[in-house]
Amino acid sequence: MLAGLPQPLALIEVGASAGLCLYPDRYRYRYDGRPEFGDAQSPVTLDCATSGPVPFPARLPEVVRRAGIDLNPLDVHDEDDVRWLEALVWPEQTHRLERLRGAVQVARAEPPALVRGDLNEAVRELVALVPEGVTPVVFHSAVLSYLPPEAVERFTETMRTLPGHWISNEAPAVLPAVGRRLPPARVPDDRTLFALALDEQPLALTGPHGQSLDWLGDQY
Repeated sequence: MLAGLPQPLALIEVGASAGLCLYPDRYRYRYDGRPEFGDAQSPVTLDCATSGPVPFPARLPEVVRRAGIDLNPLDVHDEDDVRWLEALVWPEQTHRLERLRGAVQVARAEPPALVRGDLNEAVRELVALVPEGVTPVVFHSAVLSYLPPEAVERFTETMRTLPGHWISNEAPAVLPAVGRRLPPARVPDDRTLFALALDEQPLALTGPHGQSLDWLGDQY
């Protein structure tokens, strides 16, 4: 999705924590049995099972600015902060722990600009700092469910007025405008999936940790 937007990009993540999701151009990807794609030197490889007409990227996105907002941003150079992130990985999921440590290594080489604050207060200011000729992209994953409905509604209204694009990856019920556009028959009852949307238009259903991608296509 990022690779298909007008380049270059300024990424702004809300609920960024340590900002490890701000480096899509620094990671390597493995979709099903397709050849690996991305940064061949990256210490991070992300595996994803896919279905549907996925528009596999022909190139990595060109990211020229990385910024994030969090109530309590974490510093990848602070060992206590990194240990806290490691403690949040579920027991025995060593593959996730290895990915986390690789992502910390990437972020330490090029630390993101993280802002402490409420997303509704800070997002407009960060978008305003994006230079001319660069596409602002505000994104988030599994964040808005922690906000009360009125705060989600306020954030939605703000995003509709800002330049650039808005990518959300949340449970279908979190953003009502996205949920209403999803075909009910495509949303399973037996497992948790998120709705990946571009400017409130759902494009895919995703596994909460990026492990799966079901592209919806034009059929719905």
